[in-house]
Amino acid sequence: MHLSENASALLSESGWLEGLVREHHVQGCGIAVIREGSLILHRTCGIQSENGEMVEEDTLFECASLTKTLFAALAMKLMQQGLFSLDEPVVAQGGPVWSDDPGFSRITPRHCLTHSSGLPNWDDTPLPLLFNPGERFSYSGEGFFLLQRMIEARTGMTLDALMEQHFFHPLSMHPAFVCWTPWIGAHFSKGFDREGRVCKIRDRRRTSGHAPEPNAAWSLYATAASYAAFLCALLKGDAGICPEMMEEMFSPQIQAGYGIAWGLGFGLSEEKPDLFWHWGDNAGFESLMVCDRKTGDGIVVLTNTDEGLMLCEDLVNHLTDLDAEKLLHAFITGAE
Repeated sequence: MHLSENASALLSESGWLEGLVREHHVQGCGIAVIREGSLILHRTCGIQSENGEMVEEDTLFECASLTKTLFAALAMKLMQQGLFSLDEPVVAQGGPVWSDDPGFSRITPRHCLTHSSGLPNWDDTPLPLLFNPGERFSYSGEGFFLLQRMIEARTGMTLDALMEQHFFHPLSMHPAFVCWTPWIGAHFSKGFDREGRVCKIRDRRRTSGHAPEPNAAWSLYATAASYAAFLCALLKGDAGICPEMMEEMFSPQIQAGYGIAWGLGFGLSEEKPDLFWHWGDNAGFESLMVCDRKTGDGIVVLTNTDEGLMLCEDLVNHLTDLDAEKLLHAFITGAE
């Protein structure tokens, strides 16, 4: 994947981005553009509240499942340090027991990171297993949360503390958080439905339900630029992950369907093997990141609107030489 020669010019052109945002009925967005492993442009557009407040440079978006990519990189760093094994069962390494299905005790960190654990996306405990671990791909935030709990138990640290120690501080990923605070509340965009009505307000930490925060599957609050700092570090080999672990992370682990394989935390294109990507989809927020390990080019789009993914894909089409609809759309719409 290469950035278009005119990518920066298009985003800087008066009214171009605003017109695209209106066309897709998106209220607000943040875009980060990466060339050869460096952030070259961060733009925001649109509104962050029903009162017409504009999205600003430090406006936080709910990054949804983009959180999984950061957590996967954290897991690789901790495995590299010998904290746990990729292929030993999670339960045997101190993970919680959330199911009475005999197959649960065979779930490994590799299964969790490749969505092949057999766990549902989210459900009540005791959790059912949809299939035997490793049998096939089935998207599961629950698997990431299970691995998070094992890692927290082994390190004696919460996920937010681990992220601050390993990524947010050393990579200058500010503002970026994985657990709600009052500061987040003051800088957080509201989420909108496609009709432009507010459908999400984050005014407190989520502590109940299937997926409390901090949560490895969904709770990253960031800007497009602060998340892009993580991607730049990956592309340049500066994320603290050794080359062998990087190759493991970006190697196809399981067939996910629609021309997509899955690595350890990232989607991979079978047609373009250097491409890695992920999307995010929570109520009121949709996002997409796509990067190329060979060229070092990439793009991040965060939106505060349901069905904002269409804008994300359109921006990828305009700003790179990819056809996002052909490569990614069918898989994304059927994955969750």
